[in-house]
Amino acid sequence: MKRPENPDLHKPMDLTVDGREAYKVIVNYLEKHEMTDTGGCKAFYSPTTWKERGESYGDGSVLIVVHDGGDLAYLFNLVHDCVSYREIKQELDKAGFYPESMTCWATAIYKNEL
Repeated sequence: MKRPENPDLHKPMDLTVDGREAYKVIVNYLEKHEMTDTGGCKAFYSPTTWKERGESYGDGSVLIVVHDGGDLAYLFNLVHDCVSYREIKQELDKAGFYPESMTCWATAIYKNEL
């Protein structure tokens, strides 16, 4: 998979295999639907980098998604309750992952352990 042109969508270098897979699912959805505006914020963090920032949520996740505006808000901010939110949940579920909202601006992606 090629890297997204928007540098705010770049994949964190220190993701696990599961984190890279979840990232791929999300970015493929974004590119397919031409939803690559991040609102100017870095969209993806590894759980390690997230914890180093001093953030208190997201333990045990494989990927952190920041969606403080832009197109990603339609995928992960529950306020929008739109088709994109339901579709990305289905795509993540098919790949063995699920999103969990941490705040109105960030979501943790977890591996489905069932």
